[in-house]
Amino acid sequence: MAYWLLFFLITIAALAWLRASIRTTSLVFGSVTLFYGLFGQSWLVFLLLLIVGVVVLLPLNLPVLRQEWISRPLFGGFKRVLARLDERQLAALSAAGTGWEAELFDGQPNWTRFHEDYSARLTPDERALLEGPVAEFCSRYARDPGTPTASARLRAYGLHGLSIQSLHGGRGVSALGQAAALGWLSAGAGSALARKVGSSSRLSWIEALQRYGTPAQQSRWLGLLADGAVLQSIETGIAGDAVVEAPDGDAASEGPVLRVDLDIRLQDDAEIVGVCVDVRDPSGRLGPGALGATWLLLPAADLKAGQRGLRVPFEAVLGGREHIGRGARNGSESRSVADAIAPIAIHAGSTTALALAAGSAAKLRVPFGESLSDRALAEAPLATLAAVAYSAQALSNATARAVDLGEKPFAAAAFARTLRLTQSRECAAAARDLGLDHSVLAKLIADLDIPADDDLEPTLLARPDVYSACVLRSHGAFMQALAAANAPNPAEALTRFDDALWTHVGHLFGTGAQALALGLTAGSSLFGSNTLESRMMRRINRYSAALAFAADVSLSLLATELGSKQTYTALRGLRELSRRSLTTWLGDALAQLYLASVALRQFDEGGAHADERATLTLICTDAFSACEEALDKLLRHLSSPTLAWLTRRVILPLGHSRRAPAEMTQRTVAAQLQNDGRLRERLGSRAGLPADASPWPLVDTALRLGREAEAIEARAAAANRQRPPRFAPARIEQAQMLGAIDDAEAAALHAWLAAVGRVQTTPTA
Repeated sequence: MAYWLLFFLITIAALAWLRASIRTTSLVFGSVTLFYGLFGQSWLVFLLLLIVGVVVLLPLNLPVLRQEWISRPLFGGFKRVLARLDERQLAALSAAGTGWEAELFDGQPNWTRFHEDYSARLTPDERALLEGPVAEFCSRYARDPGTPTASARLRAYGLHGLSIQSLHGGRGVSALGQAAALGWLSAGAGSALARKVGSSSRLSWIEALQRYGTPAQQSRWLGLLADGAVLQSIETGIAGDAVVEAPDGDAASEGPVLRVDLDIRLQDDAEIVGVCVDVRDPSGRLGPGALGATWLLLPAADLKAGQRGLRVPFEAVLGGREHIGRGARNGSESRSVADAIAPIAIHAGSTTALALAAGSAAKLRVPFGESLSDRALAEAPLATLAAVAYSAQALSNATARAVDLGEKPFAAAAFARTLRLTQSRECAAAARDLGLDHSVLAKLIADLDIPADDDLEPTLLARPDVYSACVLRSHGAFMQALAAANAPNPAEALTRFDDALWTHVGHLFGTGAQALALGLTAGSSLFGSNTLESRMMRRINRYSAALAFAADVSLSLLATELGSKQTYTALRGLRELSRRSLTTWLGDALAQLYLASVALRQFDEGGAHADERATLTLICTDAFSACEEALDKLLRHLSSPTLAWLTRRVILPLGHSRRAPAEMTQRTVAAQLQNDGRLRERLGSRAGLPADASPWPLVDTALRLGREAEAIEARAAAANRQRPPRFAPARIEQAQMLGAIDDAEAAALHAWLAAVGRVQTTPTA
């Protein structure tokens, strides 16, 4: 009997793994039951299997019965769930796209397609732009960092129009080229200056103009923006009201206009103002539906005379009259494109500059002293800086590539925003541990985009409603059910919901079987190649399946609670609020898998070099640990303890595998960051920085003087080994008095000491 039980279990597991349909499952179950009836040992078991097949599987194979008994009641509950979502959340669902994150969320990522789609390189023209104007600007800025001069040079080099088409005076580079240019500017000239060119608000208006602007609007505004015109964007939501009115006097034949009342404070240098206003049409001049949030582009000169009762033509509406009321949707799509390119690219440049500078500064030491690299406590911070710089570059390339692929990078932008905030805090803490905050490199820490309130979680600063939309949008069965609920024909709606429901059931059992099997075998080399890439890929597949199963369970449980007909109570209110927390933790786990996969992509793209393996291991270890932590939070907050316990047994069958990175891995990464090898070369080449030295002259000078005076130091140290003075100047004078070194050599040691002192002194503002 034990063999038959094992046979049945293997059959069920195979059906679940393959996500078989109801009909296929019924045919296989019927065949297995018949096989047992012929060769089995118990007629009672055969009859029980036969009864189960008839009672359960037969109605499921009859669409009329299945839809009436099961799908229709569940469809009603699903509609009640949708009724609890507001219009803004539903709009976010329709605006969000699906890309690589949806593959990870599905539990079966297609690695072949991922490597093909995300393998783009910079074009020769884009590479020439980086190595020409961008590199020359950064070089000149290092010599003359004056703000007025820098602004003039940005205009002269045409760097304000990176994303603007050449027809309107811009560079017309791809999103990948924009990200590379912003990374170079951030690394070489600072993040503040890079944001003058690539702030999210500026890029979102440029993107909106190129997507939705009329030809007249594009001709009027894009040329000015490409030339560096200062655009003031009001990003605090609705900046005022606008009422549709008839024009005054002789202009009546031109049609209605907008009377705009704005509540803004105009910048002194603003040339163009972009605002979102709430349009009202009390007289119905525009017909039904022409109401709501609307984007306007106005000359700043028109606002300086007064911001109350300003009458503007409909040509000021971005996209023209037909785009009135579409500001929320158009704005969210344009902003997601900008967020997927600019902030993470600038962050990648800042963290790379900090990592390379820290690697160089760690080798500094005063005469007769030790360097940071000689201290074991410095290994972890240096390894953290290297891993963050590497992963930030990979993330910047991936999110920019998602834009070039034509995806709606809603999820990619949300992941980049959250991970950027987390990584900035990690880099700042690591730099402080190294003492860089009290050195000439303190400016590099200030360049990191760290939120003012350190008590807030990065996911809260990254807008949890965006994470909710990303998670739900990546769930295929939910989006099918949402489309069914919006179908006008009730019969068609029920049929489509029925298909979505049973697709979801098959997905649930499939991801459960996959998560359990991979949780038991993903770490074993018996089931695939033992190369680092193969091991990391198997682990990403394992956590992807675990995430998909946990998402199915948690979202199904939450939908059941929200769709209940029970009286609304305080407890139900708390559970409804927990929806945001659940989707946030799912989004956290998905973001970590996204980060690990793009880091693996960058590693493969670089030829899987041996000197980058330790860095990849460090990144993936941290990402997998954070993914498990997010899933653990999710399970601990499920309303059903029994279901949480069962889910935990499936996705973590061997318990938590979280562990801190090995000390040897950290030591290896820290050493590679300090040595002039492959890791520094790869980081520097992607940020326009030299690999063999830092771009900060004081650090370079101190390192050079130290190398030149090492032999002199050795002779001076050997002159008196008995109770030498503690302070370096006294030791130099003692060695000079003993005749071990001459005056010129003593001067060389003093110059070395002074150079290190200049690096280790915080510059005054």
